[in-house]
Amino acid sequence: AIGVDGEGIPDIVKRVKDIQKSDKVIVVCSAPLTTINDQKISLTDVILSLGKDPVNPDISMEIVYQTYSKILEMVNDDYKEECKKIIHDMLVLASKSLEDAKSIGKFEDETRAKSLAYSGEVLMSHVLNFVLKSNGIKSETISLDDWPIITDENIESTNFLFAKSNERIKKLEDLIKQNDVVTIGGFIGKTEDGIITTYERGGSDRTAAD
Repeated sequence: AIGVDGEGIPDIVKRVKDIQKSDKVIVVCSAPLTTINDQKISLTDVILSLGKDPVNPDISMEIVYQTYSKILEMVNDDYKEECKKIIHDMLVLASKSLEDAKSIGKFEDETRAKSLAYSGEVLMSHVLNFVLKSNGIKSETISLDDWPIITDENIESTNFLFAKSNERIKKLEDLIKQNDVVTIGGFIGKTEDGIITTYERGGSDRTAAD
C-alpha cells in the first residue's frame, strides 16, 4: 500500500530490506493515493473520474503528475532522470487512452484498462523499483511486455488463468534469480492476445495471491 503521495514507501523499503536478508521478494504495488478537498483518494479513482467526466473542474491529470513528482523525490540522482522519463512516458500513454475514450464517447474495456495501468499500478511498480535501487537493494521490475498474469477476456473484472500464466513465467523467474527483489503492479492482467485487463477493485491482493 503506497499511501498518500508515497507516504508508505519508507515502511515498504524497511520491510523489504528485512525480508530480503533471508528470502527473495516479489513486491506487488497498489496505485498511490492523493488528497483532494482534504479527502484521501486513489489515483485509480482520479482516472476513473477523468474517464467518466473529462471536464470535472476538481479533477485533472495534473493531480497524477504531482503525486508522482513527490514520490520521485525518494529516488536518488543515479536513477532520477530515468525514473522521470518513465513517469512522463507512461502518463502520456494514460492521457492518450483518456483522449481515446473522450473521442469515442465511452470509457470502458481496454481503453479504461490502459488508462489505469499506465497511471497506477504498473507505473508505480517501475517507480518503486527505482526507490528500492536508491536504497541499495538489488531490484528489478517486470514490464508489461513480459507480464506473467494471464487472464480471461473479461476486460474489466477479469479472472486469472493459472495454466496460461505458468507458460509465461520464465521472465519473472529469470528476474527473481538475478535480483533480490522484483516489483510488479497489482490489479492488471493481460489476455493471451496481449489485451490489458483489470481485476475488480482490491485486485492488487488478487495479484499477490495469483
